[in-house]
Amino acid sequence: MELLNLFYTFFKVGLFTIGGGLVAIPIMQDYVIGYKWVSEKTFVDMIAISQSTPGPIGINLATYVGQTQYGLLGSVVATLGMVLPSFIIISIVAKFLKHFDENKWVKAALRNIRPIVIGIIMAAAYFIAQVELLDMEAFKVTKQLSELFDIKSVVLFAVVFGLMFKIKLHPILYILIGGVLGIIIF
Repeated sequence: MELLNLFYTFFKVGLFTIGGGLVAIPIMQDYVIGYKWVSEKTFVDMIAISQSTPGPIGINLATYVGQTQYGLLGSVVATLGMVLPSFIIISIVAKFLKHFDENKWVKAALRNIRPIVIGIIMAAAYFIAQVELLDMEAFKVTKQLSELFDIKSVVLFAVVFGLMFKIKLHPILYILIGGVLGIIIF
């Protein structure tokens, strides 16, 4: 029964994720943390690992969550749940592509979804920043503004983010630079 819930959860995420894997993060966050499958910190770590491994982040994340819950079978079930809606929709669209291609309603829907996708990606970025750059628990206890920010994480973020604008390198190199600096700093 739990494997069916895992499949159904990721099927819903896959069904309502329009715009790529980054859009799936806040939706997955609600379910994964809501079901207490992992903690917020572990989920953010999973995002980082899923982003730095080959393949789509949404599928990598689903596979990772499934594996932590039910091993290999869980990873297969979660991945199938995540991928199946897209497979079904693409199969239907391919069959009727000529009808969809020129449909003004489809064009209008896709055009109006773009700002929503951007907002969802920004929500995911905010969530990650809140968990990784801010220490709300320490701030609540001490009420010291200096305790609000995880200074090492903020500096690491600022350095890598600044380097991205100064020196044009492949994104994988920045992932590696951030990983090496993270190992050194933490």
